[in-house]
Amino acid sequence: MAAKSFTEKLDAEALAFFNSVCEKKFSEQAVHFLNAYWPEIGSQAEFIFTVAWETIKYADMHFKGIQLVFKYEEGNELDLNIGLYFYEQLCKFLEQPKNKQWTEDQWKISQPEMLTAIRRKQELREKVDVNFDGKVSFLEYLLHQYQEFANPADFCVRAMSHGEEHPEIRKARLALEEVNKRIREYEAEKARLEAEAAGTGVKALRAKNMLAQLDSSPLAEELNKALITAEAAVRIATRKFGGVKGGGGGDGAASGPNDGAVWWMNRDLEEKKKRYGRK
Repeated sequence: MAAKSFTEKLDAEALAFFNSVCEKKFSEQAVHFLNAYWPEIGSQAEFIFTVAWETIKYADMHFKGIQLVFKYEEGNELDLNIGLYFYEQLCKFLEQPKNKQWTEDQWKISQPEMLTAIRRKQELREKVDVNFDGKVSFLEYLLHQYQEFANPADFCVRAMSHGEEHPEIRKARLALEEVNKRIREYEAEKARLEAEAAGTGVKALRAKNMLAQLDSSPLAEELNKALITAEAAVRIATRKFGGVKGGGGGDGAASGPNDGAVWWMNRDLEEKKKRYGRK
């Protein structure tokens, strides 16, 4: 049923709401989508987080000519040509033997259909680009990929019924954004010191010494404080809404309007702690 009504036109209010979500960062679009379709799509949250989200950020970085992750500010949309590149990279990722776990049956509905570049571009223009703005948002990709369960009109009905973001969810999300800020500062300094350390003379020796002490530097301390604050905020939100910590859904079980947000924040926090938490 969702597939049949995928191209159903949105009324003015729904279109305005849809466009407002598409203006948010890729990750926030994913959360809106998962909040709306957690019972049906929650089982695919890990694929969306680990594979699709990482790939669309990579495509956006490629388009913007950014090579270092800490210099990247998360975007919200891709031009159609870069949207084509995103799909190409997604398919290439899944073709690599080292990523074969993502081609298993449990992720079947997340795997993109293999198309020629010409057909893919036509599909992007005629089907994926819901609001016909010549761009591809993460939300549009998700709605099209999971059209067996989702469509733009139904998404708007579900998402608009959820109301505004709850203060505890917002607090946790902003705390994680503060961690992102601290990570960028830490990684920028690390890159600067590594560049200096690659040279010669006193300056290089000083940079090497500072690199060795970076994990106990004020930057590292501020990053650790931000992680602790974010962990506390995410824990409070998780307890309040009883969200699924380790992923799940997809079984038709009763769900709340914040299950996707709670799962995403926990997963994001887990990744940040793994990379930057105190060992």
